Order: sequence, then structure tokens, then C-alpha cells
Amino acid sequence: MRTQLIAALAAITLCAPGYAAAQATPSTKTTATPPAALVGSWTSAPYEMPLSTDFDKSVWGPNARSVRDVHLTIAAGGQGTLTVTKKVLDARGRTVAGSMSIEEAKLTVGGLQDSSMPRAEYAVTVTSAERRYPDDKGYTWPLDGLRVRITAIDEGGDGGIEIRVDTPEGRGSFWETLHRRGRKPAQRK
Repeated sequence: MRTQLIAALAAITLCAPGYAAAQATPSTKTTATPPAALVGSWTSAPYEMPLSTDFDKSVWGPNARSVRDVHLTIAAGGQGTLTVTKKVLDARGRTVAGSMSIEEAKLTVGGLQDSSMPRAEYAVTVTSAERRYPDDKGYTWPLDGLRVRITAIDEGGDGGIEIRVDTPEGRGSFWETLHRRGRKPAQRK
């Protein structure tokens, strides 16, 4: 059963958009500190995707869906943590055992790198990244080659930011709009 579950997770990781491995590689050193407007906790609306192929139904059951949540915290000194949580929910909305993965990247966020009104891109260095499965405490490995971009956007003055996560091979790269924690972003489907 465990082998089948790992095989199914591998298939989902390779086939589903936004589910391939993010990999970390330190890039150029980030020296300036981010503006105060970026400091704080940011979160995305859950990104849900129905798992409706015959294979998906055979593994996860009918009406299952994959869910991705993105959280980012940035301290005043520029140290940040990006957490991407992925899981599969069954038809009743319960997390399927063995389906959850957590990708965590330690970042250094710097000063303004590029400004194209009304957007402003900031320098980001990924210092480390790993993936782990909470159901198997020993199942952790580093993710080499991850690139992260952070862009401040003007969405009616609410201070939203856009985060872009790029893998070296391109599969599984995604972007997401984040809002300050405490604000209720709209559910995205």
C-alpha cells in the first residue's frame, strides 16, 4: 500500500500543474533590506484543482481535489520563510493520509531590483529549501535549484504581493498572489 501511495504521489507531482518539486539554489547575495511594506505575514487563497481522471479516481476516489496553500513571512532584516503545503482532499473534504507534502524555503529578501509601475520586484536569495512529508518524519530531502521572485503589486491599495516559484526544469513552477494574513482572500478554484 505504501509503495502504491508513493507511486501515486509521484505521478501527481509530475503530472499536475503546480505539483512538481521546487528546488533551491543560492543565487547572488542579497544585500539591501526590504521596505517596511513587505515585512509581515502573507498568505494565498487555497488553490484547488479537481482530480478527475480515471487514474486519479482509482487512487484518490471520486470527487477528490488537490489543494495548494502558500504562506510567506518576512522579517525586518530581510529573513523570510516560504511554505508551500500541498495535499489531496477526499470527497468529504478530509486530507487523504500520506498525501500531504510541505516545501519550505529560507529566503533573504532585499531591496528594490526592478520597478515597472505599478509593479516593483525585489531581490530574493534562496538560502536553503527542503521537502518533507508529515506522515513520514524521516522523509525529507533538500531541494536544489529553487528560484523565488517577489513583486509588489497595486491591487486597489491593499498591498498584495505576487510570488513566483520556479524550478530548474520548469515543471511545477507557479505564481500566486498573496495578501497580508488576517485579510480574507477570495477562494480560488
